[in-house]
Amino acid sequence: MIARIPCSRIFGSGTSWSVASQVATMAMAEATGTNVPRVLAWNKHHDPTQNPVRSPYILMEDIKGTLLAHPLPGDDHERSRAIMRLPDKVVEDMIKQMVPAFSQLGSIYFAEDFPSSRPLLAPDQEVPEELRPVMEKLRIGPMAEMVWWRPFHDEPHLDRGPWDTLEECIRAAVLIERRAVERHRADPSSLAYTRSTLKDLDIVERLLDKVDVLAPHMQGAIEKGSAFPKRFMQNVFVHPEISATNILVPARTPENAVEGMLRPVMIDWEDTVVLPYALQFYQPGLVIWESWLPKRDETGGWTFVKESNVPEDGPWPDYDNMGPEIREVNRANMVFEFRRLLFFLILRACADGPTRLWWTLAEIKKKWDKDEDIYGPCPIPFEPGEMEEAQQAMEEVDDYEDLLESLAISLGVGVDGYVAKQKYYEDVLRELEDAKKNWEKDAPGRPFPFHEGGWGAFFY
Repeated sequence: MIARIPCSRIFGSGTSWSVASQVATMAMAEATGTNVPRVLAWNKHHDPTQNPVRSPYILMEDIKGTLLAHPLPGDDHERSRAIMRLPDKVVEDMIKQMVPAFSQLGSIYFAEDFPSSRPLLAPDQEVPEELRPVMEKLRIGPMAEMVWWRPFHDEPHLDRGPWDTLEECIRAAVLIERRAVERHRADPSSLAYTRSTLKDLDIVERLLDKVDVLAPHMQGAIEKGSAFPKRFMQNVFVHPEISATNILVPARTPENAVEGMLRPVMIDWEDTVVLPYALQFYQPGLVIWESWLPKRDETGGWTFVKESNVPEDGPWPDYDNMGPEIREVNRANMVFEFRRLLFFLILRACADGPTRLWWTLAEIKKKWDKDEDIYGPCPIPFEPGEMEEAQQAMEEVDDYEDLLESLAISLGVGVDGYVAKQKYYEDVLRELEDAKKNWEKDAPGRPFPFHEGGWGAFFY
């Protein structure tokens, strides 16, 4: 049995929503034909009178099997051929998830957890008879994704949906980040946990003004730039990270030596949301490792068997046979920047600093201006020379992050200074003084990035 308990340090006041949405989302995924772990019990409450654990939790079956990120046992020829077909099967599951069109934007819940008179699906959706019992139990409710509930974004009264339009959704994200700016200004010491300064907060506010101006125009830009405007704007759900670490292959038995390989299980549905198709679509990271192939080097590293054989403009092994809307969504102008903007860059502008948001808005304007005959005048205001400033700032951030990555590798830690195992902690502390001296040579004038209580992507 597996227990999942959301961390209140990360989810703030959103732990109950996270648990309730995960369970309902897995029910929805199962209805579309995706294999998911069986939920044995769950509770969304903190109140000890309703939950003796006193924390929201999910208990799920422990599926015996192997993640694609790990070497798969067995080396017979027939099974290996099945393994080679796994990426196609996973992609089929992804496409099935994105077929139903939902009535609103937000996250998926059971009706008893978020009562609503609105039906789950958009009015023009035909629901197969066998799926109606599940669909009738589900509703769209507030965003349960972690980025909407992190520290300085965790006040329960803030608007997290559900929404009818993309504009409403964007404006809600902007208001939440504006509130984070206010809270950081009220407590400047809190900026020690971010990559922003008090001066940066002024820049963040100015950039949020630009996003506000863009908000009512984004849907129109997506529709004008596509031959499939209706499909691109349909609200869909999909697993947020289809990768080798979230795909589990059932354990081999005499009964499922080959067939079981084509029944992969998708795990970890946390952070799944409902957004327009154009903003949900991504290329799944599918890499499979096999022990029977030659080693990559003498140290015993695995050689990968198959990655999605994706051309630069498409996400699928069988790309040429996929629907035209799938091919176009990966090429559509500005869609990549829109995906980055929503909502990671908006809701992390204070935590990560304003530069990436600034640069992304400049990229949108550059592409918009290039195709002004399609989109009309770009609504995002930029001062003369400001786009060049954004580009220069981005180059400085890239240089800093290259130095940061080199430092992290030399110390054997994460880019946020995270030490994976306690037994290495004292060793890393002893190496810090030499690392600081080298940093002063390589990055003069830049503060040493690692210190107690510093920035961490998962905490802030």
